[in-house]
Amino acid sequence: MKKGLTLCLFFLITSNFIRSQSLPPVAQALYDEAFLHDSLAVQYAINQGADILPTPDGNSFYIKWFPVGSTPSSTPLIVTLHGSSGYAFPEFFDWHSQAIQHGCGIIALQWYRGDSAGFPNDYFNDTTLYSYIDFALSEFNYPSAKAFLHGFSRGSARSYALNFYDSHGGKNYFCTTLSNAGGAEPSYPLYSDITLGVHGTNVFAGIHFNLFCGGNDPNPNQSGCIGMNNTKNWLQAQGATVDIFIEDDTLGHDGFHTIPMYMDSILDQYLTCYSSQVGIKKIQTVNKVTIFPNPGADFIELSTNENVFKISIINAIGQTLPNITISNSRIDISDLDNGLYFVVIEMKNRETEIHKVIKN
Repeated sequence: MKKGLTLCLFFLITSNFIRSQSLPPVAQALYDEAFLHDSLAVQYAINQGADILPTPDGNSFYIKWFPVGSTPSSTPLIVTLHGSSGYAFPEFFDWHSQAIQHGCGIIALQWYRGDSAGFPNDYFNDTTLYSYIDFALSEFNYPSAKAFLHGFSRGSARSYALNFYDSHGGKNYFCTTLSNAGGAEPSYPLYSDITLGVHGTNVFAGIHFNLFCGGNDPNPNQSGCIGMNNTKNWLQAQGATVDIFIEDDTLGHDGFHTIPMYMDSILDQYLTCYSSQVGIKKIQTVNKVTIFPNPGADFIELSTNENVFKISIINAIGQTLPNITISNSRIDISDLDNGLYFVVIEMKNRETEIHKVIKN
């Protein structure tokens, strides 16, 4: 009796919840599938006041959210794409708290066509995907060169195509991009044509990218650090600027969103771009600073030939710790709790390095 009542209540709540979404049939079915996969993520977006809106053809939907009281056309904006067989709602959840802190809106697009869609039609193609983004941003007259594009995994692999179409006949929406754990596959038709010069030379000139890879990614040659380094070289050969490349040997495929400091660094860089300022800081992947011992118990020391301007210690949830004693190159960590910390070293040449340190 109790089990039956629970199931009836669940069905009633679920049905009422789904019926509250005014979507065309195809988009509604895709929304229903997303709800079944992760109802908590869907409910979270609704609780935050997000709008669930259909794409112009009614074949999918996107999530639109802006901070209360903001004007969408003049608010920094994260445009984000989920990964393989994914859904827009968890992607919205992953960015939402940082979006609040940085004053950004979010557009999260559903571009996987659902479990019933078969290859090669299981994802929308590049031009359709760009048209959906264009439609969403045009609805509130979002200006050129102000949006931040993020793609995770398969979404990252498509981020290069979206930048191509954005800058070649598009609206030039993207100020900068984070390609997160998804490289540019050389055999992908558009990328192969770019490499062969079909579209001319330096097709990414003036376009800014940031990259992330985890050293424990199960596909190192595609979405891991080998693949992302190859992508970096390919982008630069086509005239792109890679501002930040975060390589973390300890993280896996989906590691970026687990480190608030990394998210903050990327969003800070984006807001610099949004404000049209210069002097972007870079996280160096070829380290000029060595920290030892690591793990450490009472102290750690820095070894470098660079002129260090500032040293900060940040905990695992992104809080800068006050009252850290630094004497010359020695940092006292004896009063810190055991765990993971980040040592941020800012140098006088405006470069920044972030080192992970374990206190034990």
